[in-house]
Amino acid sequence: MQGLWGLHTYVNAAVVRCDRPAMLITLPEQRFPVTHEWLRRYDREELLREMDNVFEFVHCRNSVVALVAIFEAAVSRFNSTLSTLGLAPARNKYKQLLVWTFGLLETAKAGGSASMLARLPQTCGDLDHARRLRNCITHNNGSYEQFYFDDTIENGWVKPQHMKDAVRAVAAKEKIFVVNAVFENLLLSHIEVLHILHNMIQRTFFGHTSDYNYAIEQKPIEWHRILSGRAIVGM
Repeated sequence: MQGLWGLHTYVNAAVVRCDRPAMLITLPEQRFPVTHEWLRRYDREELLREMDNVFEFVHCRNSVVALVAIFEAAVSRFNSTLSTLGLAPARNKYKQLLVWTFGLLETAKAGGSASMLARLPQTCGDLDHARRLRNCITHNNGSYEQFYFDDTIENGWVKPQHMKDAVRAVAAKEKIFVVNAVFENLLLSHIEVLHILHNMIQRTFFGHTSDYNYAIEQKPIEWHRILSGRAIVGM
């Protein structure tokens, strides 16, 4: 997820600083490939102009989809490993995995700072919010649908989160517009919850008594490892 955050921030910076005429000449001329065989006529100046108009929300929307996929894979691996060891019930669907995750975190007394633990109901609400946004984006052509509200996880502990003016937007089935500030909040919540969850699993199931803490370790981000998954980059 830190890799996604680095990529998201990098692309934002590149778009702000890039030279538009230089970008224009790197785009395909006149025809745009859409399959291995088909080319469609297009205007590259129009593509550049319209991309500038909608870049932030398209970029953020795509990043939300990627964020949810990454987090889902992580908690799925946690659950699969624990269930194989007979330490947790197996959960398959992402909503079920989040319910299981929230159940572990609801009683957390350690695993993060006092302020991180105190805001768990809200950050967990952000996780479920991102899941519902992802489902609308991928399954409803990027538009709100009633399941944005109906599929909310409500267990009395998690604080459900919604987009501003969501009631009207859902009723009108409007397109979902996500901006950088919204995506940043969702991403930071995912990283924070995953950090606490990992520490809680280590404590609860494997007898660890100390938590990993980035602030104490003061370890810098190793971007080559995060972005490539390799100790040494050699593509």
